[in-house]
Amino acid sequence: MQKTDLAKEQKHYYRAKSAPELVTIAAASYITIEGAGDPNAGLFHAKVKALYTAAYNIKKINKLQDKDFKVASLEGLWWTESGAQVNEVPVAEWHWKLLIQLPSFVTRNDFKQAVALAGNKNVPHLPELCFEHLPGTLAVQILHIGSYHDETPNIHRLLEYMKQHHLEEAGVHHEIYITDPSKTPVERLKTILRLDVKSK
Repeated sequence: MQKTDLAKEQKHYYRAKSAPELVTIAAASYITIEGAGDPNAGLFHAKVKALYTAAYNIKKINKLQDKDFKVASLEGLWWTESGAQVNEVPVAEWHWKLLIQLPSFVTRNDFKQAVALAGNKNVPHLPELCFEHLPGTLAVQILHIGSYHDETPNIHRLLEYMKQHHLEEAGVHHEIYITDPSKTPVERLKTILRLDVKSK
């Protein structure tokens, strides 16, 4: 049985350079969950657990149909009510949506079955999970290596790149967590920082 690996099939999506670049992102389906506040708090970690529990159940359901896949990297969309960059306000004002991209063969019914199976394990926040299809977009991105707290210089590099190329934001701050923070030293963490854009 062949295993689908989105990280290998979509190298432009799951890889980035150490300098800002403009990329085209294709439409895709995701499982998502929203929240607000400090990402170091228990609520954030509980919602990550719900997301992964459903993702691995979707994997099991599809594997039974000879359509196995590797669960993709965790992603996060970050924003504030005021529209300010998240790095400019206290964490209590942060809003976030966590995502995991799914292969194109995964259906909404697979998602519903997966959530129902997860309910047998009494995992909190399962009713908050959503199956979403997000449209394609243009984006600027950069690879950040190191602590999440040190992203500001690279965010500024993205904003400067946009200014130089007459682009403006068309979405919220987007991060893709290439490495697992529970298994990777802080100085080696790899995160893709991405902003959807459009021409001015």
